[in-house]
Amino acid sequence: MPTVTYAYAFGYVSVGARTLPLMHVVVRAPNGQAVEADACLDSGASDSLFDGEILAGIGINLLDGTLRRYGSAIVGVGIDARIHRVRLEHTELGTFELDVGFSMGPISRNLLGRDFFRLIQLGFREYHQTLFVEPTP
Repeated sequence: MPTVTYAYAFGYVSVGARTLPLMHVVVRAPNGQAVEADACLDSGASDSLFDGEILAGIGINLLDGTLRRYGSAIVGVGIDARIHRVRLEHTELGTFELDVGFSMGPISRNLLGRDFFRLIQLGFREYHQTLFVEPTP
């Protein structure tokens, strides 16, 4: 039987009446400017999506990115976003370069999708509300 080991375990975070598998990251632009953000790890999202207002805090013009339409399987509503290459930093897991979609309008939460999952090894124990992470897949 295969065995998977993880270097880190993180508890889910309470957001109102819910608990979510959130990760606190620093979003850093190529110019070195950075802002902190929380993002929900979402296995249903193919690609990561962050609120576009984050870019103003790190000196990037949202409209300079390539346009991409994000769809929602649950509500069927699409969200327009612009793709920008940023560095995501986590105090324990390290640094990750990723093309992230930044929304053209407000969104309820930032999402780290399966594009980010390809950069780490990830395990969920939903019943225990625990997230397990190994920095390298």
